Amino acid sequence: MLLNIILITMAIALLIYRYRKLMYHFRTVEVGKLYRSGTLGPIALRVMHRVLGVNTIINLRLESEYGKGDWYQRQSQYCARHGLRLVNIPMAQDTPPTEAQIQALMRELDRSESRCLVHCEMGVIRTGMMVVAVATRRYGVRDQAVWKHFPLFGHKLDGRRRAVRTFIQQCADWSEPSAQ
Repeated sequence: MLLNIILITMAIALLIYRYRKLMYHFRTVEVGKLYRSGTLGPIALRVMHRVLGVNTIINLRLESEYGKGDWYQRQSQYCARHGLRLVNIPMAQDTPPTEAQIQALMRELDRSESRCLVHCEMGVIRTGMMVVAVATRRYGVRDQAVWKHFPLFGHKLDGRRRAVRTFIQQCADWSEPSAQ
């Protein structure tokens, strides 16, 4: 009896661990339209595609990061094999996105058939900034509510990330430019 309890407990712990690693920092931004995460492995990509219907992967990692393992090769091959769009919008770490980068993401979201997954390496800082930009411009999120779209997952907005904090605060105050 005790052995069964131990085995069941271990199995549950393993499933929780695998899910956390499988869907690394995964969150839904808008059901059926936009999801966010860290870099996902092949099983998680399959889940995103087959279960959630994701048809566009938006990669925020720099080309210089492609050599860290074989993640980019696997991701691009999966997209090619299964007809997913792979859009690269390279962003430097701890650096707010440019207006051009934000607009590139917005264009993908504006495609009527798109169901996007946006990711950087960890799915925290770069992904968070882009999601906050979308949340303020597309969904009208303002003030302190922007922080709901910027979970830190244990990371800190310390001195080296002052520009990130400033960007998030500016997004909280963002308003649509008036028509001329």
